[in-house]
Amino acid sequence: MSKKEENNMSKSKRVVRIAACVLAGVMAVQLAGCGSKKVDYTLDGDGTSGGYSESDDGGRSGLAKSLGIPDKCDETFDVGKSGLSEIRCTADKVDVPDTDKLKKVYYTTTKLDAKQRQTIVEGLLDRSQGIYVRKEGVSTKDELKNMIEMTKKFKEEAASQGDDTSDSWYDAQIETYKSQMAEAPESLPLLENYDDPYAAYTGKHGDKDYTVAISGYSSNEKVDSGMYMAFSLAETEENALLDGVAGATYTYVTGESSVTDVDVSNMENECRITESDAISQAMNFLSSVGIDGMEYSKVEPLVRVWAGENGDVKQAKVDGYYVELNRTINGVPIRNGELYNVDNLQTQKGYMYDIDDMAHISVNDEGVVYMYSTLYSDSASFKDEDVDILGWDDMISKANESIAAYYEKYQTRYGKIEFNNVALRYVSSVDESGKMCYIPAWVFTESEELRGGDISGEISQIVCINAIDGSYIDLIEDAKQMKLWDDYN
Repeated sequence: MSKKEENNMSKSKRVVRIAACVLAGVMAVQLAGCGSKKVDYTLDGDGTSGGYSESDDGGRSGLAKSLGIPDKCDETFDVGKSGLSEIRCTADKVDVPDTDKLKKVYYTTTKLDAKQRQTIVEGLLDRSQGIYVRKEGVSTKDELKNMIEMTKKFKEEAASQGDDTSDSWYDAQIETYKSQMAEAPESLPLLENYDDPYAAYTGKHGDKDYTVAISGYSSNEKVDSGMYMAFSLAETEENALLDGVAGATYTYVTGESSVTDVDVSNMENECRITESDAISQAMNFLSSVGIDGMEYSKVEPLVRVWAGENGDVKQAKVDGYYVELNRTINGVPIRNGELYNVDNLQTQKGYMYDIDDMAHISVNDEGVVYMYSTLYSDSASFKDEDVDILGWDDMISKANESIAAYYEKYQTRYGKIEFNNVALRYVSSVDESGKMCYIPAWVFTESEELRGGDISGEISQIVCINAIDGSYIDLIEDAKQMKLWDDYN
């Protein structure tokens, strides 16, 4: 589970817990969409990939050789007028994609029309058995009855634990649900069309009920941050999983490294399929909804967690595999890693939307049981342009000034910068005319290693150096032009 998923899951407001128990299949999570056509993430369309590997010095090839890139980085940069005491990069490896050439790639963002939504939904749900539509904010009478019963249960549990301060809140919530009963439908309507861009859809996937939710990543019309898609067990299936687990009010699946409240490292995986089988099933699942060309970047054991109202783990078991896949362009990764902890990206009178092209897919013996996906750029729009990349030494020379200039413009609360990762990646930007493009860039980050060896989730500092001219990429100004910036007003 990514930080974005975790943030949604960990909201502690009681109303969210109640709705999660009754409407778990349609929980609002930040997820991702795709198109009705096959989405080919490689420019030449042959599905080949340069991969993520690096060559050792005895057989160096591609950019690692032609640009004179070292195996490690140990550089101290000029601090200029940044006010910092030191800017340093100490990285045990320099992450270089195994390719001969990088290009500038122009793109537009992903949009979904009714036909594309139909392709996605009917690629996952069996229309012959009925697909039902849930409009935003609509619950059936039976669902509201279940919410009332859940609320009463939570009230009783709170009282049994000596908490009587929440009685009035629970009572008010029950009255709200009762007042909604008058307008609530007896059942969800059958699907007629795909005109509503914010609807969720419930139907059969195999022998179980699942819900598919597709929408824009942000409801703010001033923001254009791509699409999201969620595929998860429907309400009735989730409620059945809660039976027999004392104190559990909701359940979810996530990767082993994201489970922190209980030690699952020694638990045996109950799933019989192999990791490679899980990866293949994840890829085939994406293809069934029109997404091809992503490469898997990580696979780990899948954990089913049952949690209480306050998020405390009541039970957990290892059953399956959690597969992470990311967009690449000709095998070269796009920069990833969430930037919510980067202080100088959050203090400029607004905040930057962190875009992703990725999918997190949970697979066990029953097949795909959960999928979280975001899609930002439309690969059908890709147009590439040849560019020359600076050699390593020339880049470092220019970065010596550019990094200090970046921190002079965007002050940080840190007294010194200690980058511990450097990677050559594609980074979204805008050119002189304002057109959006992916450009080759050296991404310097300072991050803390998390449990499971994940260093991408806790990035505290980032500077992206344009690999073409050595200037810094102005993430905030670019975000404003790309409609990825929102102020606090």
